[in-house]
Amino acid sequence: MDTEPSRGYDMENTERGSKELERLIDGLERIGVVGSPSSTSEITLDILASAAAKRLVGGLAIFKYLQDGMPHYALGQITEVRLRNVWHEDPTIRSLVRQRGRVDAVSERQDTHVGEMTISAVFAKDRSGAYRPSILGTVPATGTPVCIVDNDILETLLSGCSGSIFHLGYVYGSKPLLLPLWFKHFGTGSNGAGEAYHLGIFGKTGSGKSVLAKMILLAYAKYPEMGILVIDPQGEFAKDFRDEPSGEFQLKMGNIMQKIGKPCKVYSITELVLDRWELFTKILYESPFFERLSIPKGDNRRIAAEQLTEELKKNGRGVKLVDLHTRESFEKAWNIMQKEEVQKIIYRSSESRERFDSVLKRSNPDDFL
Repeated sequence: MDTEPSRGYDMENTERGSKELERLIDGLERIGVVGSPSSTSEITLDILASAAAKRLVGGLAIFKYLQDGMPHYALGQITEVRLRNVWHEDPTIRSLVRQRGRVDAVSERQDTHVGEMTISAVFAKDRSGAYRPSILGTVPATGTPVCIVDNDILETLLSGCSGSIFHLGYVYGSKPLLLPLWFKHFGTGSNGAGEAYHLGIFGKTGSGKSVLAKMILLAYAKYPEMGILVIDPQGEFAKDFRDEPSGEFQLKMGNIMQKIGKPCKVYSITELVLDRWELFTKILYESPFFERLSIPKGDNRRIAAEQLTEELKKNGRGVKLVDLHTRESFEKAWNIMQKEEVQKIIYRSSESRERFDSVLKRSNPDDFL
């Protein structure tokens, strides 16, 4: 979770928020304490008995600790909860459990629940009372209270930059808890990252990848500095930009873009123009055209694509780029491939030329067209 705030802080809000945050944390539900072993990348939680039966995995939690003499607040997600009962691991007790099902003196009563918490963001309260991004540079002491986060806590921590936060749905497993994220444009200056960076969305079919991609797209679209190109093989985004939403979750992307002043244009594949012979050569090389003529990817296919392009360009009858899709242009290309002087350029050995020429003559031109 990237939570770096902008340079412009609302000091009045943050000073008021610093006092408010302490009060809010005191009122949160405590679910556990920092346990051992813990590290700066993953915190072990000793879960309290009162929280052992609650749904904790996926929840967002917070703890306060001191670092460099200043109060810090670490936010993280609970990724795993493990149960352990050392008595049940004893062979004698296991034998009794196998016979009776449970041993009242140790079953359940001696259970311990241990959680794992991955840190997502850290805030430090400076002397002015503002909350600034920091890192978990040390491990808090065992026994440090860990509490479940609510929206009030997040709003208070982010009060200095509330106008720049994008809520990307809800925290997993915590429907009422909005997930604040910071998406920066790739330029410099206010809210700028200074460079482009990559995101990946992975999941099984129906897990919501497209919906998440649309929401992230909207997060970037609010910046005038950002231009967005969507390559859409399935046509799903194109429908939404044309105000033809489909599916249970309907985002009228075209309407939203219009409201934020971001012009949108949708182009189909038939509107794209082949404007360079070099591009045609690349398409020939990557397409199955030569593969079906038994020329695998490599030097021979590259030479074949380049030679066919050159022959079409210098053809006395003049083949133009805009006419390459016609039957007449294809027949010229097909005849060029059958010329012995062209085949000698592609293959030096007579054996390879004979094999290629044999495949070419057995092939049906209509299949290749």
